[in-house]
Amino acid sequence: MKTNTLISLLIIGFGLPTDISAADVFDRHSMYWLKQAAKGKQPTVELSLEQAAKLKPLAKNITSPCVVIKTDEDNWTKAMLGWGFRKGKDKPIPVLLIERFVTYRGDRPNIAAASGKDIMLFAGFSFNFDIGQVVPAGQGGDIEFTDKSVVKPSKPAELYLLDESQIPAPRATDKYDPNDHEGVRPRDFSGTWDVNVDGRWKGQWEITVEENRQAYGKYTSDESKSTYEISGRVATTPHQIKLTVELANSRQSVDAFLWTTDKSKMAGTVTIAGRKFGFLATRNKK
Repeated sequence: MKTNTLISLLIIGFGLPTDISAADVFDRHSMYWLKQAAKGKQPTVELSLEQAAKLKPLAKNITSPCVVIKTDEDNWTKAMLGWGFRKGKDKPIPVLLIERFVTYRGDRPNIAAASGKDIMLFAGFSFNFDIGQVVPAGQGGDIEFTDKSVVKPSKPAELYLLDESQIPAPRATDKYDPNDHEGVRPRDFSGTWDVNVDGRWKGQWEITVEENRQAYGKYTSDESKSTYEISGRVATTPHQIKLTVELANSRQSVDAFLWTTDKSKMAGTVTIAGRKFGFLATRNKK
């Protein structure tokens, strides 16, 4: 191992890397759920490694604790943290790893102002989640990492602990198998879909279709981490659905066809500003 890499890895978030497939749970915590985590609770004064170790993870395959920060600009951030040491000249130096973070704009729910991953924060420095940058202490940061390996919020920012997932687990009665019947029913389009439009725009659709063929849901962009509303309707052709994705400054019109064999994929076209692009969406079974 090179001397300029981490030499002591404390298990919280560092020892065993978080399974990247678990990122879905992190991504699904929209600003609504962050506010729910903070609702009626007092902000945390500081967070140590020992305190973080007691937090329940978002999912079984996530090893890192997650926190919520209300920034000094009234934005809302979710962040997965890890503690460790980096080799110093005389002794190991404590560091904080911000494994993943997304900051949502307070004035536009679920539109991301900043996001990032694998950011190392040394003791004595702060992090500004509104712009996604390490800053000197006292220069607009939302949290500070101290030489005692403690995370402290910088007023007026507030720190809250996300003790396990805030999203309710699906009830057993909610389970639905699109392959337990012949033909295509409107509800077969429901689910979480990993979508790739022309190799340029990737993310997830979370779609719910009612028996009256009306569809609604949300799209989360892999790139920006912003979340956008989806609406639409299943067409008269049973395996066809037409969707509209309302982006921040434009609209996507989706014409999709569900595979009628195992119903695991949708394909079709997405129209943006008068231009058509092909897409493929794969059902996420996790």
